[in-house]
Amino acid sequence: MRNRYDLYQDALIASYRGDRTGITLGAHYVDVLQWLPAMRPYPTRPPADDDSYYAGIYAATHSIYTYDDYSMFRITRRCFLPEFEHLKANLRQAIAEQDAETVGEYLDSLGALGLTRADAPIESGFEYLLSSQNSDGSWGDSQEKDPYARYHPTWTAIDGLREYRWKRVRPCPSW
Repeated sequence: MRNRYDLYQDALIASYRGDRTGITLGAHYVDVLQWLPAMRPYPTRPPADDDSYYAGIYAATHSIYTYDDYSMFRITRRCFLPEFEHLKANLRQAIAEQDAETVGEYLDSLGALGLTRADAPIESGFEYLLSSQNSDGSWGDSQEKDPYARYHPTWTAIDGLREYRWKRVRPCPSW
């Protein structure tokens, strides 16, 4: 059984891609995005339910990814203030757990919302990612057999370390 955050993340991605390719997949992206306030508040980190916690994190990061057209725009922080606060509050935990994949998603999303390397949490994330890179240039478990578990941590780490030069700020969605 999947939780609502997993379903929401998948709906965001599918509707975003569908709209961009001209294939409506049950709903348009704006129809899915309007449900974001219902996803709040995000799950906190209880000791026994990592699945809901991580699903909440990824629903928050993918709300930002899809809204900023995967790093094409900066977003005004007030548009996604609950997501910003949740991600900022949990970044240090991901660093402590040595989770490069999640740290990369935090940095990329928080950057889209206006944080920079001048902000201490972002600099801590940068330091962690740079110190945890594998000798082959990747991140994550280099012995992992699952291809997704090999490339996705590297992808998110690179996006988290990337510096963007946004030309404009995307206006807030109408909820």
